Amino acid sequence: MAFDETKHPRDRYGKFTDKPTTEQKTRDAVRKFSDTPQKDLAALGVGEKKKMTPAEKIASVHIDFNRDNVLPELNEDDLKKVGAMDNKPVLLKKRVIDRNAIVHSDLSNEDFQSIVAHALYEPSEVFSANENKPYFHFAKVIEMSSKEKSEIGIVLLDVDETKDNFEIVHAHFVRERSFRSMQKRQK
Repeated sequence: MAFDETKHPRDRYGKFTDKPTTEQKTRDAVRKFSDTPQKDLAALGVGEKKKMTPAEKIASVHIDFNRDNVLPELNEDDLKKVGAMDNKPVLLKKRVIDRNAIVHSDLSNEDFQSIVAHALYEPSEVFSANENKPYFHFAKVIEMSSKEKSEIGIVLLDVDETKDNFEIVHAHFVRERSFRSMQKRQK
């Protein structure tokens, strides 16, 4: 009995998947053939769901430091800045939380949560972090409760489109001098 490829569909990256839904087929066709896919998908009502405002996204970030966390999708403007076609939830893995606690032990849980929420959903700047990987810095000046002063909070985000989620790689605060150095490397 020969392997029947039609009974084992693959996604656009060659991975085995369930059969695509009608909505997925429509979305793929519109993206492939349309000059304005976002507008056409909205007109068709495909994939439409209530959009959260940046303030709602920030308010929804409640990190459980004992497990993986799934956070809201990026803002549409920021999605364009990173060059991604599909918006997806942001994943904060437990191992990233644990690593941050060790590497940045001076950062309280409250400050870590504030950096993640504000830098991702209300960034002052978004710029490439690595020319070989789809990593981007999301930065925001944030009032740090443990330090009683403002610091530049920065989140390193992996926006690899082959993954199911965008993934937080690192989150911390940086001095202005270090921040300016990061920016210069990408120009």
